[in-house]
Amino acid sequence: MNWEAVGALGEIVGALAVVASLAYLAVQIRAQNQESRIASVHEITEAFRDSITAIQHADRAEVFAAGLHGFDDLADAQRIQFLAISQSILRVWDEAYYQYQEGRLDERTWTAMLAQWTDFLAVEGVRKVWELRKHTYTDAFRIFVDSLEGGSYSIGGASSNLPDSE
Repeated sequence: MNWEAVGALGEIVGALAVVASLAYLAVQIRAQNQESRIASVHEITEAFRDSITAIQHADRAEVFAAGLHGFDDLADAQRIQFLAISQSILRVWDEAYYQYQEGRLDERTWTAMLAQWTDFLAVEGVRKVWELRKHTYTDAFRIFVDSLEGGSYSIGGASSNLPDSE
């Protein structure tokens, strides 16, 4: 074998090694992206669970229930509590919206979240919080939320439906 043949063989082996390295890198990136999407779903779910945990305490549950259909009737301290609870849930939704737009939440997860949140937004008290605080969210999220049609929210038979005109 002459040196030219050895050099050509070396170039072929080197090219194959580069292709193999790129294929391995592509597999690793795909796996990392999948893990990122799984982590995003987990983080959004955990954040939502944490935000609604506040409602599990009896005094906060009473304020939240009263604020759903009577926000304007709440005392100032109760109104602050209702605003805080509602905004913590809305902030999770804002983050979920961002993650969905970035491709980190799959359609199945997003659709389930969207159904729950449109029901939540159908309630007069939550709509009031949205109107009072929507300026604190990104333009894209505000446009998205304002474009939604109301769902229905029910607690033991009491439900609220938003008219199509809102």
